[in-house]
Amino acid sequence: MSAPPRVLVIGGGFGGLEVCRCLAKAAKRGEISLTLVDKENFFQFNPLLPEVATGRVETRHIVYPLRAFCAPRGIRFLRNKLRYVDHDRKVVMLHNGLELGYDHLVLAMGSSANFFGIPGAEEHSFSFKTLMDAIRLRAHSVEMWELADQAEEESRRRELLTFVVAGGGITGVEVCSELMQLFRHTMSTLYPRIPQSLVSVYLVEAGDRLLPGIREEHVKVAEQHLRSLGVNLFLNRKVKEVRQDAVYLDDGGVIPAHTMIWATGVRGQLLEKPLPWTMGRSGSLKIGGDGKVAPGVWALGDSADCTDADGVSVPMVAQGALQMGQVVAQNIRAELGLGGKPTTLRYWNMGYFVGLGKHSTVASLLGIPVSGVLAWYLWAMAYLFKVVGFRKQFEVAIDILKGFFVDHDTSQIHERRRMLRQQDINPDLH
Repeated sequence: MSAPPRVLVIGGGFGGLEVCRCLAKAAKRGEISLTLVDKENFFQFNPLLPEVATGRVETRHIVYPLRAFCAPRGIRFLRNKLRYVDHDRKVVMLHNGLELGYDHLVLAMGSSANFFGIPGAEEHSFSFKTLMDAIRLRAHSVEMWELADQAEEESRRRELLTFVVAGGGITGVEVCSELMQLFRHTMSTLYPRIPQSLVSVYLVEAGDRLLPGIREEHVKVAEQHLRSLGVNLFLNRKVKEVRQDAVYLDDGGVIPAHTMIWATGVRGQLLEKPLPWTMGRSGSLKIGGDGKVAPGVWALGDSADCTDADGVSVPMVAQGALQMGQVVAQNIRAELGLGGKPTTLRYWNMGYFVGLGKHSTVASLLGIPVSGVLAWYLWAMAYLFKVVGFRKQFEVAIDILKGFFVDHDTSQIHERRRMLRQQDINPDLH
């Protein structure tokens, strides 16, 4: 009896898990050998990273063990990282010298921050893509308040408590909202010696408006909300350089600050050797609506620059990755003779949520605009259903309910020397 065809999925994000979920029945029946590889042993629910960074949602509540997903479905899981692909031999090279063969390879590795070659941006900014990024930002933010509480000069305090966010997309807007909620409602109580007038958050956006691709009326609501929280909006300005204690803008402006949060620009993951196929925007693989890169090779999510059947560029968001995952899984089934016909993606934009902090959200659901408290309830319910695993759904629900009654958690319970930049550590406390 011949061995079943080998399907290898690299990346356990939204798209990779959707491919695995759609192929799981075939794996359990032994019709295919399905393997998932990811550099982490958990799936993380990225939309709730801003809440994790400010202590509104507990860190472990937005992650789900990948082995708990794979084992019941007959999927083999390996915690490892892709080094390069040797398509001529149909193998991938992983770390620790591990070599895996494949008949069908699905690349769904996600993305990393793109600093666009701006001097000092990578060295002195906090990227905001992973769970560790959120934990690190939370630790750093608390440390800035601790240092400011012990500083004597007002100028020093102001510099420590100035936070700059680059990028006026959904991530940047949500990070600013959550930070200001944390600072105004929790930190102001815990640090009574620090006047709120010394705390500043700047949002720098290169375009002439926030939230590109979102309804104009919702952009206005978001801008008004941010200004009401005290966020300084800098539109039509770009970051020119980032230093340890200052951010330089292209109009000559300088913002003295110790905290730069990079919430703009992504690029495909860098590998030890470049992938041998056509590349599209931001270092992602150029594909059509069928998800195919080459015979037996597929890409989706942030790893793919995808144009659907109608010529629409598929955005690098969760719903795009999920829809692409379904198409790729169906096309693999069709090529393996496991049922169904080949298909091509027609991207359907189901809407968006933009969290603006406690009990405030703007949203569009199936073309219907919603804002305010109702949108916040819809946001909470939608994210609860999207979180993987009943236990995690329950834990996040408890976190959201706690937000009605208790303040953010500002504890630093990890090794600060590993989580903070060296220049942010107070040597007298070690």
